[in-house]
Amino acid sequence: MASSTPRSAARLARQTVRSCKSQSITPSCRSSTSFSTSTIRRSEQLNEPPRWAHTPERMKAPFSPHITKDPTRSAWKVNEDPKKLDDALNNFLGRDAERMLPDELKWLAVTHKSFDQGRRGFNDRLAFLGRQICALECTQSIITSPPSYTEPKNDPFADRREPFEDHVLRSVDNLSERQPADVFSLEKLSKFALETGLTEVVRWKPRMPDNIKGSGFEPVMSGAVYAVVGAVALHQGGKIASRIVRERILKRLRS
Repeated sequence: MASSTPRSAARLARQTVRSCKSQSITPSCRSSTSFSTSTIRRSEQLNEPPRWAHTPERMKAPFSPHITKDPTRSAWKVNEDPKKLDDALNNFLGRDAERMLPDELKWLAVTHKSFDQGRRGFNDRLAFLGRQICALECTQSIITSPPSYTEPKNDPFADRREPFEDHVLRSVDNLSERQPADVFSLEKLSKFALETGLTEVVRWKPRMPDNIKGSGFEPVMSGAVYAVVGAVALHQGGKIASRIVRERILKRLRS
């Protein structure tokens, strides 16, 4: 392992020198093009396809420092068909769900940071927002459900104390038996994503293509579910996102 490290560093240094020589620019050329930078950027933005469909040119390195030992692990195909994405969203959110979100936000919600090294954007922040909405709705659902808490059996202090009783607060004890994490578990959310077809459109790159589960299949798919909820909340508002959590997710997870 120690002998391979200097060898890899030397190979990387040779690639860097070779790339710098091939892309060397004279000072006169630099000064002549420095005044038209904004115009060039505007023309590039007009001609560029949407970010979800390509890697921005300015985020591409002249060469890859990553040395692939096993090329089979680099081969992984993801969905690029907008129609397939719309069908998955319809199964998830309901009829005409493809009209709820703009195209850029749709693809951002189903893109994991492992895809294309995160250069096309990724759904971490949307997933955080969606996770908070799901936890809030699940907590409210648990609290408003009928009381399920039972007194402990064979309590030696039952005759010495009298706890405070209130019918309004009695349902709060349900949280001692069930938490939102029990309802929104990784296993249940990944199964939900599989049933709705979301797993077919999530863009990610597993670390081990021959071992999908060991590469983090469940966390990635549960994050995509949360991200779709967060995208709806961002574009349509919290009320619609909460209704989707109650009617489209919680009902299926509890059935």
